[in-house]
Amino acid sequence: MMEAGMAESVKSFTRENAIASFDHQPSDSAIAEEIQGLRSEISRLRALMSEKTGEVYERVADRASSAANYVSSEANSVAGTIKEHPAATTTLFTLIGAVGFAIGYAVASASAESKQAWYQRYLGDRF
Repeated sequence: MMEAGMAESVKSFTRENAIASFDHQPSDSAIAEEIQGLRSEISRLRALMSEKTGEVYERVADRASSAANYVSSEANSVAGTIKEHPAATTTLFTLIGAVGFAIGYAVASASAESKQAWYQRYLGDRF
């Protein structure tokens, strides 16, 4: 099967579609045609990339807008709750602060017990 494909490519080989080698220099018109073909390929790729970039930008913009609307609605909900229940909000924040203070105090006192002066490590048993 592979040999049949190779045979077809050998049959279709002509001097016009030959690849340039060291002993054969392509004509200026062949180079110009190749350059023109590459330029058209580059312009086609640029158009394709700009199209894809536009689609991606639109999707990201839609998602960002949706996220901003969600955050805004949640912030309005929290603000409304705080306005309706200021005493409960104050109590909640005070409780959160007290718990944070207790955790910080416990961590600080535990680390203070494990610390010792640098000289006690070396001189503690000698005096």
